[in-house]
Amino acid sequence: MARLKYWVWLSCVTGVRPMMKYRLAEAMGGPERIFFAEREELLAADPLLQSAEADKLCDKSMERAAKAVSFCEEHAITVLTMQDAAYPERLRHIPDPPAVLYVWGKLPPVDDTALIAVVGTRRATPYGIKMAGQIGRELAQGGAVVISGLAEGCDGAAMEAALRAGGVAVGVLGTAIDQVYPARHRALFEEVRARGALVSEYPPQARTYPADFKQRNRIITGLSLGVVVVEAPLHSGTRSTADHALEQGRDVFAVPGNADAYASAGCNELIAQGAAPVTGGAAVLRAYAGRPELFQQEPAQIPIKNKIDKPRDIVYIDVTDRMDSLPPVQRQVLSVMTRPDMHADDIIAAAGLSAQETLAALTMLQLTGFVAQGAGKRYTRKI
Repeated sequence: MARLKYWVWLSCVTGVRPMMKYRLAEAMGGPERIFFAEREELLAADPLLQSAEADKLCDKSMERAAKAVSFCEEHAITVLTMQDAAYPERLRHIPDPPAVLYVWGKLPPVDDTALIAVVGTRRATPYGIKMAGQIGRELAQGGAVVISGLAEGCDGAAMEAALRAGGVAVGVLGTAIDQVYPARHRALFEEVRARGALVSEYPPQARTYPADFKQRNRIITGLSLGVVVVEAPLHSGTRSTADHALEQGRDVFAVPGNADAYASAGCNELIAQGAAPVTGGAAVLRAYAGRPELFQQEPAQIPIKNKIDKPRDIVYIDVTDRMDSLPPVQRQVLSVMTRPDMHADDIIAAAGLSAQETLAALTMLQLTGFVAQGAGKRYTRKI
């Protein structure tokens, strides 16, 4: 814990480039040396350190770091530093790895698992949303872990579909580890935390800057085995994510679009430059057919049992079988929903579960069609 507080202090210092924090930690042997160093010593340690950055590092207050450590302990947030054995090797070897990584949830064994990033523009077209969802679902069904930025548009569609298929997802935040952005993705935020992990290089309650969202893209690609670009204009954050992937030596896949489609211009250019064109998650999985050890996890499928009345050619779905196939927590939540428009707080109280467990279960029940969400955190059972 004594050394950890210095790592957290370093992550709390704003106005210093992530790459420079990494370089100084490497050059000086850790954050403790940085903390006790005078301004001249810092400037001498790395010629690329800017004068304004050195000034920021001369703020030796531990107040924010102490609050961050306390928050992490209280909420079971793991703090991984570059010197920890558990720090992912994939990420450690990118040009500018984060000195500190905050993990909320259970991060899969990154170096031994097929984490596939699915990214795309926030202003996705219906085609982009459809393709992102299809790719996310097929990757999860094939045993891959879908990683993205929890943004609106393609990112969110891919992650929701992966979770609906029973898969695991990892969300990389451009905000502090405890901040939800966009706010409308609160349920998705909670479900990713419950079923996978949220990751950020920014400590709890840290202020967010616009540039932070672009910085997080290098972490998405750094943790990934391959990156699928669904939709991307020529000049966009998504296109910069692809650039990070290429710089880091990751496999890059792109979904082709119409030649005159603005949202697909970046994808079509990537394909022209050598990215592998794909039209579904199955094509991505085939690229790793020779590495089955990366796909060891078994996604939890929700089987639907059909009874077919052939003379009338009508399909009946056995609802009892569907409910029996649900995880126990979801069945418990569903069993207490005895009236329409139940408030989330009432469901939590009736189910006798934690708020996190209940909200995560409600998210999955929505995705599988058992529950509909109305205004004001109210839910109605549909089956």
